[in-house]
Amino acid sequence: METKMIYGKIPTIMDKIGAIGKDRQNKVQGYNFRGIDDVYAAVNSVLAEQGVFCVPEVLEMHREERITKNGGMLLYTILKVKYDFFAEDGSFISCTMMGEAMDSGDKSCNKAMSAAQKYAFLQIFCIPTEEPKDTENESHEVKPKNIFPPLPTKDN
Repeated sequence: METKMIYGKIPTIMDKIGAIGKDRQNKVQGYNFRGIDDVYAAVNSVLAEQGVFCVPEVLEMHREERITKNGGMLLYTILKVKYDFFAEDGSFISCTMMGEAMDSGDKSCNKAMSAAQKYAFLQIFCIPTEEPKDTENESHEVKPKNIFPPLPTKDN
């Protein structure tokens, strides 16, 4: 049985990338994040060294116009993108990611592609952040969803 090189390349790439900290800050909403350029900077040379590259294919696109709270117009784009990661022997693995973004000009699709690719890299290569935050650290309490309308009463 022929061994596919991509299966050996992915763990090597994972080992060489290491953590990418959330060093950028969204000042409006007050959270830290890893930008696509941070991810590219960490991943690019390792992928090149290992002879691995990725090819995106947009599978689905949904776009709509949204109005901002100030009355401006935004384009909202959601993309479903498949990424194939190839090794030099032609072997590959695929992952499919969603990317979404809004923009007041012509960049919502570009931003959605960047979001999808960033998370494809983070997921495929299991890139940690070095921060102790985990979804298990938060607990959200929500009201039960009312799936039935209220029953009419004598008053209505």
